[in-house]
Amino acid sequence: MTAPTLDFAGLDDLGGPVALPRSNGELIFDAPWQGRLFGLVVHMCESGRFEWNDFKKHLIEVIDGSGVDDVCDPSIYYRQFGEAFTRLVAEKDYVSADLIEQRSRIESERLSHNDHDHDHHH
Repeated sequence: MTAPTLDFAGLDDLGGPVALPRSNGELIFDAPWQGRLFGLVVHMCESGRFEWNDFKKHLIEVIDGSGVDDVCDPSIYYRQFGEAFTRLVAEKDYVSADLIEQRSRIESERLSHNDHDHDHHH
């Protein structure tokens, strides 16, 4: 079985609706999780778990629905990228919607720093 060829043309279209954040032509990531997420999505697509255009459709929907016009900022873009991936894996039944909701709540609580009891600000 031949791995599908990925067409990044729509993502690489500078100024396009889903253009990957770049600097001097190179992909940029603000945090390690962003590069890992990107790699996971590419790997799953290359292994035939889904078509790139299926993912791209979700990414366009997330970006359009966000109301955020500037997707050049990796911190914004990869949150949207992650949301698109979450929607796609739920659609494909790779992960249950309940598990995604539960995991999202846990991560939100962890990121809010409400998991400890002392009086200083973050």
